[in-house]
Amino acid sequence: MKKLLFYIGIFCSISLNAQNWEVDWYGAIRGAGTSGQYMPFWGRTGEDGILPVSSSGLASVGADISYTHDKGWFFESGANLVGTYVGNNPLSSKGVNGLVDRLYLSGGWKMLHLDSGLRPRERELTDVSISGGNVMYSRNSRNMPGINAWSDWIYLEKGHWVAIKGNLAHYQTIDNRYVSGTKIHNKSVAVKFALGRKVDFSFTFEHWAQWGGNSPLYGLQPSSFRDYVRIFMAESGGDGATESDQINVLGNHLGRESARLDWKHDDFILTFQYDKPFEDGTGKEYQNAPDGIWSVQYMSRNRKSLVTDVVLEYIKTNWQSGTVHDRPATEEEIANQDPSDPFYGRVIVGGCDNYFANGEYRSGWTYYNRIIGLPLILPSRPNENGVTMDVVSTRLRGGHLGMKGWLAGKVPYALKATYTVNYGAYNQEAGSVFAKNPSQLSLALEVGWVKPFKLPVDISLGIYGDVGELYQDSVGLTLKLGYRNTIN
Repeated sequence: MKKLLFYIGIFCSISLNAQNWEVDWYGAIRGAGTSGQYMPFWGRTGEDGILPVSSSGLASVGADISYTHDKGWFFESGANLVGTYVGNNPLSSKGVNGLVDRLYLSGGWKMLHLDSGLRPRERELTDVSISGGNVMYSRNSRNMPGINAWSDWIYLEKGHWVAIKGNLAHYQTIDNRYVSGTKIHNKSVAVKFALGRKVDFSFTFEHWAQWGGNSPLYGLQPSSFRDYVRIFMAESGGDGATESDQINVLGNHLGRESARLDWKHDDFILTFQYDKPFEDGTGKEYQNAPDGIWSVQYMSRNRKSLVTDVVLEYIKTNWQSGTVHDRPATEEEIANQDPSDPFYGRVIVGGCDNYFANGEYRSGWTYYNRIIGLPLILPSRPNENGVTMDVVSTRLRGGHLGMKGWLAGKVPYALKATYTVNYGAYNQEAGSVFAKNPSQLSLALEVGWVKPFKLPVDISLGIYGDVGELYQDSVGLTLKLGYRNTIN
């Protein structure tokens, strides 16, 4: 009895010291229809990769639980289950599909976090941005199972003039892909400097790598702890690696470098950001500049105003460090080369980066047939086994406008407009659809109705359109009913 009273006392003490104990329940049903074979771009893009590509029905249900203690400790857990029905799926004969969108357990202390399971990351720009502020991870594909240790900004001194943050993560792919069981390594570091009390400048370096797995051509790929160290340090592979990985680096390495300026006005925050991808050393050395996403974002501090968020983005990925990867060496250059070098007689220039594509990890930077990063870069159509075998369009230029807010403070809306000119890839086949540089305009307007007639549901209507030479001209409509209840 004394032990029971002791444990009850401990539980009551924890409960009384708690600052926040919250349960958030939600569910939604969504119907989507289109005049074409596929939903328009914005009717099937984003939302963590759960939206079907054609006319469909979708239902989801989930909950999130959070607990915060007054000593700075916190705990979070949640799940979201999704079911879809597609009557005429152009990519699969399977009409009914169920999936686990999110299933996670997280915890931490003050600025330190540890996430495990299926959990998306927070966006770095508004959700009406084309990439969410991260060219490598736009939340366009399904969530991957893994573990991610990360931090919020940690200030190094009391004046809050300098801060750092970062992460270290490991993910495991479970989709049907060319190299089955591919592992994904990720880490980042960011530094922020205060340029006065209202202006911050930050720089982020983020590294991703695909490694391990079982290749149908080369068999099981190196995946020991020593190989993980090679991946972490971006070193060449050992004896068990392919010839290419022994010459270059083990696995498929890619990442981003981002510079950002935030001006914090009393009424709004204005953000300028340059987010640049890299595929190899030339990208890290800025040979591929000015490729990347150039963004300007306005965010009102009044979250019920007519315009709460506006983002303008210029997207450029067509340079890719140049048109030539290597060239014949001159006699003078050959005289200084090692005859045993695989590139003997050649000089590496470093062009043709071919973002998100890879010769050995042929499914590239995709997950469940969706691009993980910038969704304007296009994967190939899945083959008869449902496997993405290539990334077919990596070179493009374009612009994007995203805006959202509240009409009369009661009706939420979101507007998105994206225009691109698409060049495909260097060294593509002469008959490629991208040889004529097709242009494309994709539009979206979403309007909501919060608890109409005092009903316990929210209603939202979406109207989408594609006009251009890349996708089939089409119009799409969606109707969504959502329910949410929060218990404190």
